[in-house]
Amino acid sequence: MKADKDVVIVGAGFAGLYAVHKLRNELGLEVQAFDAGGGPGGTWWWNRYPGARCDFDSVYYSYSFSEEIQREWQWTEKYAAQPEILNYLEWVADRLDLKRSFQFNTRVTSMVWNDEGQYWTVGTDDGRTCTARYVVCGTGNVSIPKKPEFPGIEDFKGEVLQTSSWPHEPVDFSGKRVGIIGTGATGIQLIPELAKHAAHLTVFQRTAQFASPLGNEKLDPEARRWLAENHKQVRAGARDHFLGAPYDAPRPSALADSPEERKKVYDEHYGSGGFRMVVSTYGDLLYNRESNDTIADYLRDRIRERVTDPKIAEMLCPTDHPYATKRAPFETNYYETYNRDNVTLVDVRSTPIERVTEHALKTTAAEYEIDVLVMATGFDVFTRPLLEMGIVGRDGLTLDEKWSGVPGTYLGIQTAGFPNLFTVTGPQSAVALYNNALAIEDHVEWISRAIGHLRTTGATTIEPTAEAESRWGDFAEGILNQTLIPQSESSWYMGANVVGKTRGTYIFAAGAPVYRAICAQVAERGYAGFAIDGVETAVPPMAKLDPEVVTALSAIHRPGYKPLEDCTVEETRAMVEQLVGMQVPGPDMQVDDIVDPAVRLYVPSTQTEGTRPVIVFLHGGGWVAGSLDVVDNPCRQIARATDAIVVSVDYRLAPEHPFPAAHDDAFEAVRWVQENIAGYGGDADKIVIMGESAGGNLAASTALRARDAGLKLAGQVLVYPPTDPEASTQSRVEFADGPFLSVKAVDTMWGAYLNGAEVTETVAPLRAENLRDLPPALIFSMELDPTRDEAEDYARALQDAGVRVELHRFEGMIHGVFNMDAIVSAAPEMYALTAQFVADTVTTEPVSVR
Repeated sequence: MKADKDVVIVGAGFAGLYAVHKLRNELGLEVQAFDAGGGPGGTWWWNRYPGARCDFDSVYYSYSFSEEIQREWQWTEKYAAQPEILNYLEWVADRLDLKRSFQFNTRVTSMVWNDEGQYWTVGTDDGRTCTARYVVCGTGNVSIPKKPEFPGIEDFKGEVLQTSSWPHEPVDFSGKRVGIIGTGATGIQLIPELAKHAAHLTVFQRTAQFASPLGNEKLDPEARRWLAENHKQVRAGARDHFLGAPYDAPRPSALADSPEERKKVYDEHYGSGGFRMVVSTYGDLLYNRESNDTIADYLRDRIRERVTDPKIAEMLCPTDHPYATKRAPFETNYYETYNRDNVTLVDVRSTPIERVTEHALKTTAAEYEIDVLVMATGFDVFTRPLLEMGIVGRDGLTLDEKWSGVPGTYLGIQTAGFPNLFTVTGPQSAVALYNNALAIEDHVEWISRAIGHLRTTGATTIEPTAEAESRWGDFAEGILNQTLIPQSESSWYMGANVVGKTRGTYIFAAGAPVYRAICAQVAERGYAGFAIDGVETAVPPMAKLDPEVVTALSAIHRPGYKPLEDCTVEETRAMVEQLVGMQVPGPDMQVDDIVDPAVRLYVPSTQTEGTRPVIVFLHGGGWVAGSLDVVDNPCRQIARATDAIVVSVDYRLAPEHPFPAAHDDAFEAVRWVQENIAGYGGDADKIVIMGESAGGNLAASTALRARDAGLKLAGQVLVYPPTDPEASTQSRVEFADGPFLSVKAVDTMWGAYLNGAEVTETVAPLRAENLRDLPPALIFSMELDPTRDEAEDYARALQDAGVRVELHRFEGMIHGVFNMDAIVSAAPEMYALTAQFVADTVTTEPVSVR
């Protein structure tokens, strides 16, 4: 049986409208779309309460896919109100002739997969059905309100209003006693408006919020025209930013600035709106509680400044969750509203609501007579809009059954067992921390390409593998647990705002750039992690990353980020220098800079009897980057962990100084240490050479050269060393495009270093014919690293030559994590393993050549 349509689309908001355009107008598919509302608009068709407006700048909270649409539409306010956003979406629908594909005032009530026919049967509340090969759910995440939790509400004789289904005609509050339950983002927008008109307003607050001023303003005609005509410039790089808007980059850490400097930063962004307080102040606010406390204290102080009654001010100061672990609301004169004589604030956390009576709302402490009750209690976010549609997948499995606990998805786009069912910005996608307009475009375009791929290849179905779905759930949970979000008891980011809903991971919390990179890699690798017509594929490398690494990559993928292979030498050096921001400050100790040779000595501050072992350390950076300063903190940490003197070598860099400059500098540093280290309390018979990345290559090569020159070394520590520029390995194939370090970048760095020199065992220790009599080796490899196999092959070659070797592979890790100890725990683990290796090694006789 042929399906009635190619695609059924549910929803007429940003997602549904763009999906119709993309799949019908561009891909040429037959489309049927449904929406329960009376016209285009989605959440903006329903949420008409006074004060409703977007909290992203209007120019960013709009479509970017069309040059014409961006030029032709002019926003009248910096942050558009609901009527203007609704007008915009209606205009887009007319501009692209989208309405003819919609059946409005129609709610989807069932959706059943037919496995024999390979199509979906979609039922609606008018009793009709429609079949389609694919279904795209653009139902939004905030479209189903929470059910009322208060007994007796059915007995109330006054008017009950729900913010999510506000009357289309104006509501007159004059002369009325109004009660509002809820002080989330919606309540914070509505409360100042109600207070202007109600005879008395009683606000029932359970959770105080960290709100800051929206800073809205009208745009004059010239500004409106300029924004429209210069949309490319205004929106440039938006998708490269954590939240999908081109806000200023943050400073690294609130703890690195003085209290005076921090206040200046917070003052600058307070009142600028658009989530700038979250993403343009300090980069560690979502990850470090001590840093978060600084902005929380600042916002509480601002609340106290704006509310005249100290008791009311304290009631409005949040103390039960870190800042931004619930969606940060923005306000206009919200706190000043509580200075009005006609407004009462009731704390229903300490005096809970017992019930609604015929004419009042009763708490455990008092009864408050009201004429109108406004419910601003929020939404059952992420899952409920999908669960309401009665979706039944393969083998009769309902989505309710599948998602009886925390939802299981892959990328937030599909769920296993429900073929050809796509969820635009579904659970466990990046949407909660990503400008919805762009997040929606990303998903619709990804879905369009996937459907196009199926049609081009003649395939019929696509769905995630069970393994991919399971891995994604663990992956998203691990990333979320790197943040402070789980410390909020009632955040809808975790489903904790709904009674009876399973608390868990509903969002991808690493930001837009990393999420987009993962989605791109999935598609580029033939929809890796999906089964197409039942043929399963493995999840791609980026979906195997350790969550700590994802957090680190999120910090690296700042605006202006370039892959290493696209960087100039200067850009590569600048990027490597920025790794200092991901390091724990090293301990104080004696540090001496030596000019000839160019080395820096670190002597631990602890007291010790006798002489200390010595570690000669060679930094990474692909032979073209890196410096003593980049590894200053790690060298201090290594010195403390091992109680050894660390000698960091400032070897010359390519391309200015190609091979053999760095190789010679490393060897001369070892020679100098043997001859001079006793003067610093070091033992020349207990020298361990250590290097990271390119430094690991230099360390391995130097160990060979030292052996042949008769210099004594006690051990070698090699951190993911490249050991042969022409190696042909599985890891170079599997991780050709990274994560982070690509094969192209590796080859480019090798080329700069070698500068046409012949590849011999001097630069490629893996090719050495004789590895006997080398010092014991500790070798670290990273699972998701193109140089992984070179490191492990060298470990095996050493073992075959009779050398004692310890090899540690770090799962989920990438090249470079040694320099990220403030974020990635593998780095401190490497310090500890190095300390144990040094302790074990220096108790034995060092290797020497006779």
